[in-house]
Amino acid sequence: MFDSALIDVVIGLIFVFFVFSLLVSGMNELARKLLNTRAKGLWASIRRMLDEGEYDYRTDWSPVIGNSPPRLSGTGIAPHDTQSADGSVACASLFDQFFNHPLISRLDETPTGKNSRLSHIPPTEFARAIVDVLTPRDAQGRPDWDNIGDELQKLPAPLRSQLEILWAEADRNVEKFRMAVETWFDSSMERVSNWYKKRTRYAMLGYGLLVAIVFNVSAVIVTVDLYENEVVRDTVIGLAEQRIALAESGDDPVDPATGCTTRECFRDEVQAIADTNLPVFWRRCPPGGDPLCGFENGGRIAATIVGWLVTAAALSMGAAFWFALLKRAFQVRSKVTTAPST
Repeated sequence: MFDSALIDVVIGLIFVFFVFSLLVSGMNELARKLLNTRAKGLWASIRRMLDEGEYDYRTDWSPVIGNSPPRLSGTGIAPHDTQSADGSVACASLFDQFFNHPLISRLDETPTGKNSRLSHIPPTEFARAIVDVLTPRDAQGRPDWDNIGDELQKLPAPLRSQLEILWAEADRNVEKFRMAVETWFDSSMERVSNWYKKRTRYAMLGYGLLVAIVFNVSAVIVTVDLYENEVVRDTVIGLAEQRIALAESGDDPVDPATGCTTRECFRDEVQAIADTNLPVFWRRCPPGGDPLCGFENGGRIAATIVGWLVTAAALSMGAAFWFALLKRAFQVRSKVTTAPST
């Protein structure tokens, strides 16, 4: 049977990771909002699909991130036309026609003249807009569904080849073609999502290392103290139990998915850990109060530095990961403590 003290040490360490990962997740969320990276990544990927064609993707592919396109005063104009800077209507690229299509414009609440902050487009809306743009009109302006194939011939390669294959596989049926375009968009966004997650993980690792050093959070030093100091261990376990109870009741003001995005949240979370007397933060350690915590001797210095690296890797997993693990750990603890002794 597991030693209950060891289980409490694990729970305490998970809780510490959870609290500080709230800071890391919050930093990442604030950075993404400030830099508008989601929208930039979305529009860069769609521009590559429509203006450059989607073709021969390498495993190291990533969209070139620039500014997302600005919203025009004439958004929501008819397909096949777009409004230029001087207000006149002119021929536009497929990307511009898509960007200014009414189905897409209504999703974007970005103010006129500002770069788009739209970060998600439903696959169904993407497909409907693209098919509408690609559908030629007759003399009365009505859609000519039977001649979409002729419109595809006007597109540049390799996009033309890509869409002609989808049109052929759909047996020249508009509804099947729309569904094929929807699947094409889904697969493209899956690649973008995987790239974005990888990029985010690197950013989170950097934020995690920054938090570990700034707050002197060494996983090694914290683990040792949790094991040796029963009072501290019990205090941390009590805080963890309170946090889970708050979450289950719906009263926890902090969402683990986004972390701390306000100064008050940062302050409250840091203060909660400070009140436990865990050996974190840059402070003098008893007895004597002379050496800094974690820097009493050469061995402790090495342990502190290694602990920083472990903490950085742990915090990069995000607060949602550690909160789910914390709940699971308490379930294991409950089973162990209630199991009959032999």
